Amino acid sequence: MTSAAIFDLDNTLVHGSSLFHFASYLARRRAFSIGAVARFTLEEFRYARGQGETASISERAATTALSLVRGRTQDAMHAYVDEFVKRRSGRLLADPVVRQVTQFQQRGVPCFIATASPQELADSFAMLLGMTGAFGTVSETNDGIYSGRLAGPICHGPAKAHRVRHELEARGLELGSSTVYSDSVNDLPLLSAARVPVAVSPDRTLARIAALNGWQILTRKGEGTTLAPGMGGSGEHPCPFPA
Repeated sequence: MTSAAIFDLDNTLVHGSSLFHFASYLARRRAFSIGAVARFTLEEFRYARGQGETASISERAATTALSLVRGRTQDAMHAYVDEFVKRRSGRLLADPVVRQVTQFQQRGVPCFIATASPQELADSFAMLLGMTGAFGTVSETNDGIYSGRLAGPICHGPAKAHRVRHELEARGLELGSSTVYSDSVNDLPLLSAARVPVAVSPDRTLARIAALNGWQILTRKGEGTTLAPGMGGSGEHPCPFPA
């Protein structure tokens, strides 16, 4: 088997932005100053409300998030992330999408998260769901302390597709044989490279592309549809499992 299942995190596996929810959680815990978190949440507000993602929002959010963790220890941040995921996952996870993960796992298909959100958040959600691994944005650390810089490119857009392809190939898997779930047109490089692209509660642009190509459209409420051949798409990419 060379296929895998790749799931975006924000607005796909979880409702809204995982970074927005995590920052809000830290503010309530008083782990960060209210003012610092407020500046971050202003950057994430539009995305967290599910109104779409601009091309630069991940860069802005990453810059603000990096300033929040600069000088903090990686161990402490891992502890906060794991606590947050354990306590809030019940209300954040989109059950219909999680069911897709479970059905892939039951067939022995490796499942991964691929997201622009921090690697720490991606890892924790992947571990909770028993997934094979996660690919997120990696922050630079020196002797276990966050430097406030990135260790590589943001896992977003074409860079995300490149990262996923590289990571899968290292495991003997093929993106071209895999299924990809995402809500955003910014993941078009990843979706278009997959054997089965699935648009999850897609933004307007991705919804239009999915309809034109006959891709499966699944909502986080569990409703799904596959266009038949001749209905604006090829009909070659049916949903692998029922919603």
